[in-house]
Amino acid sequence: MASKYAVNQVSSAFFVEPRPFCRVTHKRRSGLTLPQQLTMIRLRQLVAAAGVLLLAGAAIACIEPLDLGKMMSRTDTAVLGEITQVRTVLHQPADEDRMIYTIVTVQGEDLYTGQSRTLNAAFLGGTYQGDSMLVTSMPAPSEYQLGKTVLTFGAPVSDWGSEIDHTMYASYGGLFQTVQTSKGTVVLGKGKDFAVEKNVALPTLRKQISKIKFENKEVK
Repeated sequence: MASKYAVNQVSSAFFVEPRPFCRVTHKRRSGLTLPQQLTMIRLRQLVAAAGVLLLAGAAIACIEPLDLGKMMSRTDTAVLGEITQVRTVLHQPADEDRMIYTIVTVQGEDLYTGQSRTLNAAFLGGTYQGDSMLVTSMPAPSEYQLGKTVLTFGAPVSDWGSEIDHTMYASYGGLFQTVQTSKGTVVLGKGKDFAVEKNVALPTLRKQISKIKFENKEVK
């Protein structure tokens, strides 16, 4: 079976381009001496720089533009709650590359249903037993720290291994921070083309979700 990843291999480091062309850097422990490691780092930097120029020329975004309505049409849950666990797993399908996934467990309320839910949402990238896979679309570690209260959009996935049944849809585009104010919880927006564009109070976001659900029912 042909891999859905294009691989450019350079010694102990290789770069993987999942469609649509999001940059992935996979680094493995090499056992090299420090001068050799520095040489490899420089080589990886040159290759990565060349890759960035190619990607810029192609002008292809890693994450599709998603307003709230589009995000809801592509996901089956939006859990607002506390991050209670973060772990990584290794998945290596037959005849394909080693994939490292980070699984973020969010325990709280599903804003689509109003019911309690624990969501294990995975994204491509992370560190597993010394190997690191860095993906341009993955959220920053500061965004998924234990104890944080976040909003996470999830969608079912079936080909990421036995330990994963939901993806964090659009990776960092599906994870939103929150703050507590004197008037309650506020979900922080990420700007244009994200499901939550501007900072929004939780009651207002609930109304927006309910309105979209109602409109979708009317269309059906």
